[in-house]
Amino acid sequence: MRSRRSPHNPLAHPVVMHAGPREHVSQEQAMQFLGRFIREREEEADADASGALAQLRRVERNFKGLPPAVLDTE
Repeated sequence: MRSRRSPHNPLAHPVVMHAGPREHVSQEQAMQFLGRFIREREEEADADASGALAQLRRVERNFKGLPPAVLDTE
């Protein structure tokens, strides 16, 4: 029998965000942050975040001007 309890989801909890002044971020800074963030999350090997990491990798490839990874396998 399956458990009725939902799986752990970090997005199921409230998040507080405080808006500050706007800052310009160069594409290089965004790429560095994104790459570092992805590497750190991959090291944690969190199964719950795997879908989000795949989406972030797509964003990273798009920033770099690369085609979708699906085309690499053909």
